[in-house]
This record gives sequence, C-alpha cells and structure tokens, in this order.
Amino acid sequence: MYLAIFIFVIMIVILAMDIELNVKSADDTIKIDAKIGLIRFAIPHHRLIKKALESEQLKDKQKQKEDFKKLFKNRHYLNRLFKHSSLTMFYMAKFTKEELYLNPIINGVYLMVSNQIHAYFNHHFKIVDNSNIKLIYDEQYENIDYFICVKADLISILTAILIRK
Repeated sequence: MYLAIFIFVIMIVILAMDIELNVKSADDTIKIDAKIGLIRFAIPHHRLIKKALESEQLKDKQKQKEDFKKLFKNRHYLNRLFKHSSLTMFYMAKFTKEELYLNPIINGVYLMVSNQIHAYFNHHFKIVDNSNIKLIYDEQYENIDYFICVKADLISILTAILIRK
C-alpha cells in the first residue's frame, strides 16, 4: 500500500515538472536551451538543421513541395502545444533607438509587426505574461535581437500530443 502511494506521488511530481524553452538570437545566431526541472542544457539545433537541409537537398522538387504542404497541414500539433504552454518572456529589439516621429516608416513597420506578434501570442498561448513582453528598446538586452521563453509542464505536453480533435 505504501509503495503504491509512493509511486503515485513520484508520478505526480514527474508529470508536474516544469519544462522551459529559451530561444535567443544575438548577432544573427540563434541559441536554444531548455530547462527540465533543475537541469539546464543547450539543444544542438545547428546540427539538426544542417542534417535536415542535407536530407531536403537529396529529394526532388515534387517531394519538397509535398513536404512543404504537409508542414502547413500538420501545424495544429504546434498550435495545441502552444495552447497548453505559457509565454513567460518575449523581447523583440527595435531596429532604431530614435523616437517614432524621427523615423516614422521604419518605426511604424516595427510597431505593426510587433503588435501582430503580440496578438498571435495572446491568441495561441494558454497564459501570456504581458508585463514581460517588451517591444521597446531595453538596455538590458542591448545585443539581443529577440528572446522568447516558453514554459510548460510534462503533463501539458503529453496532453497536447495525445489529444485528437
């Protein structure tokens, strides 16, 4: 009896473990790291992208078009994962440090794109921490182009994968 209760408590602790994914771009290089529980590690995405590009170059044009169409048909998996995750931090660097009235075209395009991204996040994520969405220039992130931090737990990810519409 005690063993069953112990196993049940351990399962609850494992399923409630936080998973955090950070994507940071600085000087046109993307860095992705994850944190599962207390363990933080870097994801070797450069090798994964290189292998994917090499395998795509071996395919003919028709197969590449079918894969591209399949990618857009199967994006509901990613949207379901977003619905079970929370966005804890988003920062997008401003291209110019000038005021809006000094360079209205570039800053206007920046405001339009940043507000579209903000609306996308509010629509697709379960919880969005709006106090940590920074769409203005911040000295703390001086050399960073953008920074995204997404948080979920293991049970939410398993729910998003296993539930079908």
